[in-house]
Amino acid sequence: MDLPSPVGPDTIGFLYIFNFMKQYLKTITIVAALSGFFCSSYAHESRQPTGLIAPNSDWKYDDDGEADAGWETPDFNDEIWGTAQSPLGYGERYLNKPHLEKGRIDYYLRHQFTVKDRTVIPSLILRARYDDAFVVYLNGTELTRTHPLEGNAVRSHEAKEFETFELPATALRNGVNTLAIRLVNAGRNSSDIVWDANLLAGDTSVAVSKALDSKPMAQPAATHSIVRGPYLQNTTQQEITVRWRTNHPTCGRVDYWMPGSEERFFMQEPVPTTEHSVRLSGLQVKGAYHYKIAGTDATYEFRTLPPAHEAVSTRIWIIGDSGTGNDNARAVYNAYRDFTADRQTDVWLMLGDNAYGHGTDQQFQNAVFNIYNPLLHSTCLWPAVGNHETYWANQDDNPLTKNQADPYLAIFDMPSQGEAGGAPSGSELYYSFDYGRTHFICLDSQVSDRSQGGPMHDWLKADLAQVSDEDYDWVIAYWHHPPYTHGTHNSDKEKPHFDMRENFLPLLEAHGVDLTFGGHSHTYERSILMHGHYGTSDTYDPVAHAVDAGDGRPAGDGSYRQGAHQKRGTIHTVAGSSGKKGSFRADHLPFMVENLSVLASVVVDIEGRALHVTTLGSQGEILDSYTLLKD
Repeated sequence: MDLPSPVGPDTIGFLYIFNFMKQYLKTITIVAALSGFFCSSYAHESRQPTGLIAPNSDWKYDDDGEADAGWETPDFNDEIWGTAQSPLGYGERYLNKPHLEKGRIDYYLRHQFTVKDRTVIPSLILRARYDDAFVVYLNGTELTRTHPLEGNAVRSHEAKEFETFELPATALRNGVNTLAIRLVNAGRNSSDIVWDANLLAGDTSVAVSKALDSKPMAQPAATHSIVRGPYLQNTTQQEITVRWRTNHPTCGRVDYWMPGSEERFFMQEPVPTTEHSVRLSGLQVKGAYHYKIAGTDATYEFRTLPPAHEAVSTRIWIIGDSGTGNDNARAVYNAYRDFTADRQTDVWLMLGDNAYGHGTDQQFQNAVFNIYNPLLHSTCLWPAVGNHETYWANQDDNPLTKNQADPYLAIFDMPSQGEAGGAPSGSELYYSFDYGRTHFICLDSQVSDRSQGGPMHDWLKADLAQVSDEDYDWVIAYWHHPPYTHGTHNSDKEKPHFDMRENFLPLLEAHGVDLTFGGHSHTYERSILMHGHYGTSDTYDPVAHAVDAGDGRPAGDGSYRQGAHQKRGTIHTVAGSSGKKGSFRADHLPFMVENLSVLASVVVDIEGRALHVTTLGSQGEILDSYTLLKD
């Protein structure tokens, strides 16, 4: 950022209204989908994936024309039956091999799938493309048939499009279930027979399926191009959102599984779109999964959050003002990739000004999605809003937003309802989340009310009231405008800085915040361990405000230490040089250990009650480091 923010009350009010409307629109997605304007995933309960049988699954088949006794029941042994991937049958060029034998009236098919908790599935949705008729059995119980077969001639039915059938779930059971299909030909001389289907758990979006019966949903395209992502959002202990963009509308589907497990799950959108957002739930806490976007070849991985308040080894990567989308940002990212090597990144924070110069959709494409692969595929991104995210108005010619939506809020999903830990904020501009025994707080220093007694201040008070030494070892807060900087901005003179310092820092320090991170200044500045300084720099008193005036390095002045029965302190860092660097415009602040005009990012490693910070330059050099210990 090079200029003070021009955002005034009108813009602030608009963004609040937009954020409210975004939340509201999420609740009416089903209705909107019927109009063809929006697309959302099938909703599903936390313990059961929506996808039960995926498209293009393997089916066991018997094509000798004779029904084996008990063939439709779960206990039947189908090991000697053939296996073919759907779509299967004969007489059509698009069918997979092996083909079913010609000249039969009846064909028998089976597929087994696993359900964790049948009570969360009120109904089933079968999507089938078939020729000519069929009967459906679940665990030996008939659910539906397309024709009254006995004693009646079957009329010809061409497999031109998928049809949707809502089925009862009363025969569903926990554990392994068997879906059995009697596929029926119109005659022995029929030129073709086809079976192609997938099975979904029903929910409130059944209304969408019914309404679309007259215009059935297409399968995901066999090939399509992903032009953004995939990227991970709003991770919790049992849920995660996978988002991506395609170059043409398609019903997006995410296939996912745990390494080494034979269980395969999927989640599919009901309406074709280019903007895909699929929420996966029913996941294992601290689970590691592989996933892929249907119609593509690449396989990625994601991890859910660890159990609440469990001590876990944690690596955090922090970048600020990274939104240049140029070689500076790439160099900072590549330096971190070399540094972390095979060590996974557990938490990734962005400090605002994530896309220069106006925060438009295309600038986010250039500065985020064209730079940070493959990290975007495997690590959830937790961003803060900066001033440049608010310059998008009347600058974004992306047809997806039509200048009606803030690209920042449209692109990212934040845990506004407390789903990732902490108190619900009701806003995606400020929020909190937990990672093991570390509590993260993201504040908004740009758009939201920064006054004491305002909504954000009241929320922070409620959020911090839930943070105890018994449950948490560390508290880390971040936002765009840091409380202290004399870099390319001056925290003694600019209102967002001293608003955050005067109104929010006392509350944070009173509840034991250990680290704060900000950007805005395109410099790297890092303070001593300090407490209680809320005025301008000329009011700093080392006797009153310095908890430990050393450098915090074990090989230097010694590690910082937070004692249970002594004055607690906070270390403040300006890390706004992950995309550009600038000159200092004022004398260095008297409590800063480091003052550097250099491209950099920050790595925080947590091992129990020891926290180590490393600042990396764009060439991989170590620019700063310190250790903070807790008794």
